[in-house]
Amino acid sequence: MVKQNHLNLGKLVLAAFVATTSLIATVAPVTASAQVSEAILKKSLLIVGQVYYISTEGLNVRSSNSTTDKNVVGKLAINDQVEVVDVLDAETPLVQVRIVKSKAVAADAAPELYVSKDYLSMKVLETKQSKYFVIQNIATEKTRVYERCFESDNCAHKLIFETDMVVGRPEVGTDQDPHAFKTRVGHARITEWVKFYTDTYQHYPPWYTAGQRVDTIPAPLIRGMSDLTASRKWQVTGRDGNDTMYGAFGWYAAKVTPSDEKTGMNFQWMHGTIGWGKDQDRAIQLTRGFLINLFGAPGSSGCTRLENQAIAYLRHLLPTGTDIYRVYAREATREITLQNRPLSRYQKEYAQKGLWSWILLTDGANKSGGLTADAATIYAKNIPFQPGVNMIERGFYYVDQYPNAVALDTSKSASSGQSGDRYEIGANKFRGAFLVDEGKLAGYSHPDYYQTGGRVITGGFDDFRNSVPSFLQTSGKFYVATPR
Repeated sequence: MVKQNHLNLGKLVLAAFVATTSLIATVAPVTASAQVSEAILKKSLLIVGQVYYISTEGLNVRSSNSTTDKNVVGKLAINDQVEVVDVLDAETPLVQVRIVKSKAVAADAAPELYVSKDYLSMKVLETKQSKYFVIQNIATEKTRVYERCFESDNCAHKLIFETDMVVGRPEVGTDQDPHAFKTRVGHARITEWVKFYTDTYQHYPPWYTAGQRVDTIPAPLIRGMSDLTASRKWQVTGRDGNDTMYGAFGWYAAKVTPSDEKTGMNFQWMHGTIGWGKDQDRAIQLTRGFLINLFGAPGSSGCTRLENQAIAYLRHLLPTGTDIYRVYAREATREITLQNRPLSRYQKEYAQKGLWSWILLTDGANKSGGLTADAATIYAKNIPFQPGVNMIERGFYYVDQYPNAVALDTSKSASSGQSGDRYEIGANKFRGAFLVDEGKLAGYSHPDYYQTGGRVITGGFDDFRNSVPSFLQTSGKFYVATPR
């Protein structure tokens, strides 16, 4: 979401969805290699004026000598560099620093900057690329996860998950910025998972609050006469006395870096939505309806929003440090797609979806790194659970692992999720293609900001602003999806 954004909630129900086999084994978080994990430096050993390397992903940078969440102004990545300005007294775990080199945090993020002393290293740390990466196509409102091929830069990656998402609203903005709510394209990285997240100013109550009675959570959407009618149950009065939406961030939220509004991703997280697991994707598909878009703007405020089962699955699958690449692209496949004939690499996935068992517990509510909903993990850890005590809901999620390319179809409305051009930039403004069966980009670059009238905005790390990382590049013959 846009930082400190106060939404116009007069049409709240229409904007209700403000704010995705035993299958795949859990992946270990991206960390520095074992041979360079060193003992934590004592404060007495830190040298004022010395430059140190950051030894963890997503280290909080604070604007004051306090460990409150309210003073976090950014997150540093592994091997970012800081200079120690003051080691402070022994009572605090923080030290004052100056940022020497960071792609995610500006040196002037605050007049004074502080970080934990426990993640400062004298050495450059060796890191490895994560097993999975995410490509989100803003044009088609699809989130896809790929298993990275490490054999060479030329080898094709493997799709392991595909789901619908809702992106930032193109219809409205702020008085200062008409494009404030558009989802930015570019490269970001997951730095933190939060269970039952709420924004800093608590405009939106969390889906569940630690200690809350489960029966006080609004009823599932499927219990209403219609999804739209049922969604009104999630409309509540906020702390400021204004109408707001209960549980707008859903079960889990992935925070990303760089996050700032100037050159980063404008605080646009990836998160869940209202509703329960049994509602499946109702809260997502409701935003596609003709009437709801006729009278309102039900997209997000820039965050990418997934159904709760999908975001819970991603929380289980993707560790902090996972790369997210957001594109605005026409979709294609390497192999021509024929009716009723699956792509050769995905015949098994075409025939049957994967199955993931989940159990949503209250354990870890409202906490960073809060407990996953993966049933196998919960059983393996012998975590006790009981309905009505700490178990909220349980179920099975069918994981779509087959790549379905979305065509550019001007006969469909942009809000339908089927046009392939959510921000209506026009067919001649697309550059290159996204091969959904390979997780590769052919001749791709982000649509030009000026040529699209500001409809497509680029942010994030430098490596995906004016160029494409080599492992995502491809060439040769491919087939652009066509309307059917």
